[in-house]
Amino acid sequence: MSEENAEIVRAQIDAYNRGDYDAALAALGEEVEWHVPGVAALDAPQSGVVRGRAQVAEQFARWLEAWESHAFEVTDARSLGEDVFIAGFQVGRGRHSGLDVRVPTFHVFTLRDHKIVAMRAFAERAEALEAVGLRE
Repeated sequence: MSEENAEIVRAQIDAYNRGDYDAALAALGEEVEWHVPGVAALDAPQSGVVRGRAQVAEQFARWLEAWESHAFEVTDARSLGEDVFIAGFQVGRGRHSGLDVRVPTFHVFTLRDHKIVAMRAFAERAEALEAVGLRE
């Protein structure tokens, strides 16, 4: 089951990267909790948690307004039961600045019944690994 969870997360990321946002959102449970760092949480509550598939869709739309192009490059994916650790880079070009960016990114996705029910973003790889009980 855990490898299947990693495949579900990879498929969700692949859908996002190719601009198939309906498919990316379909991988989420209706009551998903999307935990984002304060700066990335555009119009998110102070807690930095966006709740529900519809709110995540709004978050995606606001986020994408800032980018001419944006994608996630996955460099490491590890399944641990319900949790999937993902490491990689956010890459893109700012819509207004024209600047290219490549920023390390670390996430833990939690799945239940073949749906993503939570995503937590971390600034540091060690923090994300610790969240799933691993160390480098």
